[in-house]
Amino acid sequence: MKFLFSKLAFSSPVICLMLGCILFGAEPVKAQFVNDPNIATWLPGTQSKEVYADPVNFAVDGFLKNLKGSFRPMVCRYDGSKLIGTLSFKSGKVEDNSSKWTCAVKSTEVPDENGKAIDVTLTFKLVDGQALSAGVAAAFDFTNWSVENYVMIPASVYNGNRNKIEHRGYCTGFDKEDFYNKDIPQITTELPQLSPIPDTVSKIEVSSCNAATPAMCFFDNQSKRAFIVLTEQGISKGDSVLDNGFMIEESKDRSQATLVVSAPGVRERKPEFIGFGGSPDRGIDWKTGDEITLRLRIYSFATPDIPGLLEKFMTVRKVVTGPNNPRNLVPFSEVTNIMAKQIDKRWLDKSVYKYYRPENSNKVCIGWIGGLMNTFPMLVLNDELHRDRVTKTFDFALPAVVGKSGYFLAAVNPDGKASGRDWFPNQPIVLTRQNADALFWLIKQFMVLKAQGNVSAIKPEWEQSVRQLAQAFVDTWKKYGQWGNYVNHETGEIAIYNSTSGATAIGGLALASKWFNDPDFMSIAKGAAEYYYKQDFVQKGFTYGACSDILQNADSETAAGLMTALMALYETTGNNRWLEMSRNLANLAATWVVSYDYVLPRATELAKLDAKLAGAVWASTQNKHGAPGFCTSSGDPLFKIYRATGDLRYAELMRDIVHAYAEGIKPGGAITERLTYCDADSRGTRGSDGFGSTGWNELNGILMAMELPGIYLQTDNNRIYVYDAVGARIVKRTEEGVVLSITNPTRYDAKISILAETMADSKKPLGYTAFLNWPKVEIKAGTAGSFLISNDGKMIKPLLN
Repeated sequence: MKFLFSKLAFSSPVICLMLGCILFGAEPVKAQFVNDPNIATWLPGTQSKEVYADPVNFAVDGFLKNLKGSFRPMVCRYDGSKLIGTLSFKSGKVEDNSSKWTCAVKSTEVPDENGKAIDVTLTFKLVDGQALSAGVAAAFDFTNWSVENYVMIPASVYNGNRNKIEHRGYCTGFDKEDFYNKDIPQITTELPQLSPIPDTVSKIEVSSCNAATPAMCFFDNQSKRAFIVLTEQGISKGDSVLDNGFMIEESKDRSQATLVVSAPGVRERKPEFIGFGGSPDRGIDWKTGDEITLRLRIYSFATPDIPGLLEKFMTVRKVVTGPNNPRNLVPFSEVTNIMAKQIDKRWLDKSVYKYYRPENSNKVCIGWIGGLMNTFPMLVLNDELHRDRVTKTFDFALPAVVGKSGYFLAAVNPDGKASGRDWFPNQPIVLTRQNADALFWLIKQFMVLKAQGNVSAIKPEWEQSVRQLAQAFVDTWKKYGQWGNYVNHETGEIAIYNSTSGATAIGGLALASKWFNDPDFMSIAKGAAEYYYKQDFVQKGFTYGACSDILQNADSETAAGLMTALMALYETTGNNRWLEMSRNLANLAATWVVSYDYVLPRATELAKLDAKLAGAVWASTQNKHGAPGFCTSSGDPLFKIYRATGDLRYAELMRDIVHAYAEGIKPGGAITERLTYCDADSRGTRGSDGFGSTGWNELNGILMAMELPGIYLQTDNNRIYVYDAVGARIVKRTEEGVVLSITNPTRYDAKISILAETMADSKKPLGYTAFLNWPKVEIKAGTAGSFLISNDGKMIKPLLN
């Protein structure tokens, strides 16, 4: 494994005179750390708009000029976890009464197709004395700041998290005054944020363990420029890694802001699952000769909007941490076997009703975490037993779950009666996302039955229930122009306004328009797609409203949901505009996906397993943990984007997610919604034994194994990409087709699906049932084989090795 994080070394510095590297000759600045509220800030001490022109920082300052920014290396002192002062270097030197420091700054311009990029290496050294509880940092000061700037730290901060906060416990819901209020602002639980309240302290302090990528970004809407700084996870000390910190602080008048990368990262308060707790972070003790190197990549570029920033981030998210190293652990065919058994354990056969449960209770909670969705892979198995079980599940829920408006209630109880769930069990209110998921996935299951030749198994009452649901979405849209966060299932009214909760309904209506031959469904789907794309993605730079346990925190699930919905419009219309919009949402979804193999403390479960965590998907800004895959989908639009465009960024993102999923599978087949390194929740674990197994993770894993090809090949060029836990390469091309060599390094026998087609084929929508017909090849564990694939991709012939 290649470690790219900074080293804490004990050696004399080599300081050279070259481009961007300064030979120090000036006298050091002598100063004192002062424990004073005005000094203990990340902002420059004078908070003046006049910037000191330090020759050491000349190249970096020049680079930041278009953003009205300047660069400030500094030494930090802490009392416990509290910053008590900073000292800025002048001409590469600084000292106080007990210590003398140097900082060598080396900068190198990097070719970049869109704007400018620069690599900056800072080598900090204590040349004399000692320093207790200290650290170092690189600060970026911006003097033309605005609260309108979009600020993003991947998986932690979106649009500065400038929203109304309600101090509430987990899954306790909204206040009474929030219901049926058209003017409701975005509301979240307590989290790191830039304060929306003027003339107050506005500061964010997080570390690498709080982010999917060690980076900070912002977009200045006034100047139409964007800034990205990326760094490494942290510094090594002994056999451990101390995470870097990411601090953002605004002046009280909000005209200035400072972004800081600190080493080590010392957060005054530790973000918890909800709110904050005491921080374990501390500075380190230095002695003469100690040094730290901090490595940064900085981008400054023109872009018209937030999607332009996210497009760039998608390209550069790995440039500092470097390539990750996914492990081939479990092939798709074995994931299918394992998770089909797990879902079958959820078959309830103890009462008059028989059905698949999506979670550990005996309810069928609709959508979201798998209700009426975990039946999809069981239908795909295409055998009488599982088709009968799915039929019984649908009969149990439909039409019992349908409310007066056509919307489904949140759950069906073991007695066959529908009800609410979570904090609204006795209210006629349901999370919009639950209904959106149900619409999309029920029609997909109708499509599977039809493709299998089992269309006669679809009962009229099922179709009627689904059509009523589609019409409910249409009616609400026509009345309100949105679907809100929660709807009243009796009246169809919006109970809690705003959010992207209903995003998947766009895809559901697109599919419903074809299934029921109703153009009105398609018209509403397109209108809603335009609205949510612009309102939430383009203007806000995040999506939200996926879950009833997180109020309205930004989340990964609605990002994946809107990406999937836009792809459904491409699939049903063939219009490339929807494909491009889905691709842009994939860029947002990527900010939630871990981009590198985070190094955990050696004593943790995941470190002992040598788990590779690139590809884990963070849940939300409230539920601060990584998980195996998206909740709840295969993420197949990422593959479809790659297939249609050839853009490897999306193929690699999907590969990372698939391989990280396998890292979460426990002995015996259980898997949970924890695969995480954040110290807010379950750090370094796959979820404790008390978690049992999580239904939606069983589901998304088997969906990935089914809906993604193990190997994708274009037979008329050299495009090949492997998603399965195998290796594959093109050996040669013949008149008959393409010869592939496939290696199975896992301990499981593998049946590998292959989608082989021409480039011209890839420009056509793939559809939702094509995977049912992908041919498969079998390779025993630890062996290899060669296969001839016909030019049309329909015939596969094994060859003798």
